[in-house]
Amino acid sequence: MDNLSLTQGATLALNSGALAEGTNANTIQIAAAIAYALDGRFYSKAITDNIAISYSGATVYQAAAGGVQAVNGGFSGGVNGSTRIYSIFLDAAGAVSILPGQIVDSAELAAGRVALPFADAPKGVCPIGALRIAVTAGTNFTPGGTDLSASGVTATFYNLADIPANPLTA
Repeated sequence: MDNLSLTQGATLALNSGALAEGTNANTIQIAAAIAYALDGRFYSKAITDNIAISYSGATVYQAAAGGVQAVNGGFSGGVNGSTRIYSIFLDAAGAVSILPGQIVDSAELAAGRVALPFADAPKGVCPIGALRIAVTAGTNFTPGGTDLSASGVTATFYNLADIPANPLTA
């Protein structure tokens, strides 16, 4: 998405929201108020804890030992573990949404043989961050259903002004 196009207003977060794991299980928090621009208009989101996260968009599929399965935002750790990044967005009303990115093999990512791309921002939302989830072999993760500090799950937050042009390489 070209967030600085001359034919539309800018869309970007103007400061870090200090994204972190929420106080309650299966949630995230915005630990610092965020000022953001969406199509050239200014908005803000107050400090908010215990934001439920889930994915309800188009069906997402993952190859598994039993064949291809619909995972709808969740995923399972492969033999070497698996990693996925969820882009985090705010809309004009301040509602938080996520969009899952590609699932990659954790060992291949650590070795630099694959990259971990961010999910692109859909129209009408402002990217404010990303949540990287790494799971060990056989561990399942479902946004909003699995705690971010559960056994076999490693969660890392990134505060963003926009979706990075390049994927993560390690």
